[in-house]
Amino acid sequence: MRAKDSAPETGGASARAVPQLTRSPEMPAIKLSAVSVAGLAVSAFLTPAFCSAATLVVNREQPVQISTSPGFNYQVQGGNGSLTVDTEGWLFCANVPDAPQTQVSLVPRHGSWRMPVAQDVSTVSYSSGALYVNRSPSPTLVCHGVGSQGETTSALTEGLFKNAFESKTIEQYANLVNWISTPGFDWTLASNWTQVPTDPCNPTANQPAQVSEPTLCAAATGVRSGAVGGSVRAATAWTATPDGSNFYYVVRIDARYGAQGEFNVPAAPLFDGEQSEDAGSVDVSIIDAYNRGDQGVGGYLGDTGQWCALTDLPQGLAPNVCANATASGTLSGPLGTDGAHALSLHLGPPPTQTPARSFYMVFIRPIVGPPPDGGEPAVAVTVLTEPSAIAEGGDRFRGDDVVFGFLPGSSGFPWMSGQ
Repeated sequence: MRAKDSAPETGGASARAVPQLTRSPEMPAIKLSAVSVAGLAVSAFLTPAFCSAATLVVNREQPVQISTSPGFNYQVQGGNGSLTVDTEGWLFCANVPDAPQTQVSLVPRHGSWRMPVAQDVSTVSYSSGALYVNRSPSPTLVCHGVGSQGETTSALTEGLFKNAFESKTIEQYANLVNWISTPGFDWTLASNWTQVPTDPCNPTANQPAQVSEPTLCAAATGVRSGAVGGSVRAATAWTATPDGSNFYYVVRIDARYGAQGEFNVPAAPLFDGEQSEDAGSVDVSIIDAYNRGDQGVGGYLGDTGQWCALTDLPQGLAPNVCANATASGTLSGPLGTDGAHALSLHLGPPPTQTPARSFYMVFIRPIVGPPPDGGEPAVAVTVLTEPSAIAEGGDRFRGDDVVFGFLPGSSGFPWMSGQ
């Protein structure tokens, strides 16, 4: 793997032009208005008739459907700007590494959810039914998009062809789990998840991967505590409300630099702050999002709370679950926004750098409003890899980069139970 891209040019965002919305001749439904308020201010929004067929594409990744109303709003004032987009699915974004080069923020919205805000938007344009952000991928902005039912169009960045006879359940589980299932394994029934690899970044001859990831692997996956200890892979995050007033969710994080090998994974997760531009190194960031609301109004969970990292999966989720954490912190919004920077894992070749990390993340947020329906998620956790590594074939399998958490007892999205 090559060295990282060079540092941002001198002057950062203030020295660069703020991108203006460009449009092709066939966009009559876009309304533009200019207002002079302490510099240039431009806003753009889509009318409901147009939004019904519009999609959002960031960095040439999987398109996400834009909601019928209100669509999107792009505002620029002086050297700062904001692109707010309401999507039918979810869009999880961050700056990896945490060094945005422009001051134009990308603000994804989905219903009452609150998701991280990221920057480094260099171009915004509309053409042929799609709103494009950064047609030439930026040095730091990374986004994962999934559909309204958590579906992934393709788990591979270059596309994966499927036939028309596969059910949504089979197709989506294949996109979710980088694993060649055993003969007779039936995703639509009460599957035996003990057969599914817990660590998707280190496949074995007995648990082979669908897609080889020799450059870089990063994954956020669901786990449960096994009957005799240890962890068992799951399609969704482990959730609980042990004290009745807080929502607990747990995911497993795995990351591996370079080809699969025998690594001495450190006992502590070793979260990193700003890193030097080491040759051959790569950053992986962890963010979360949640169904948000205020007391008695709107969504389910509040902004405050705490997170912690564990080397072993706990047997159960109780108020003291973080007592033996190797790292912990407070929450004041989504992990990865509003000053709560995404937790960064710095990976690189041994012996001077750490080539692999595996641990468990626990999040605790207060319950402040009515719960979502059983088939709708309450939380999500995502891992995002810096663009320079993705450009070189890192993190090829994207289906295990986002894990959703539902109310305890929920079977997840309808397709997860064969509906």
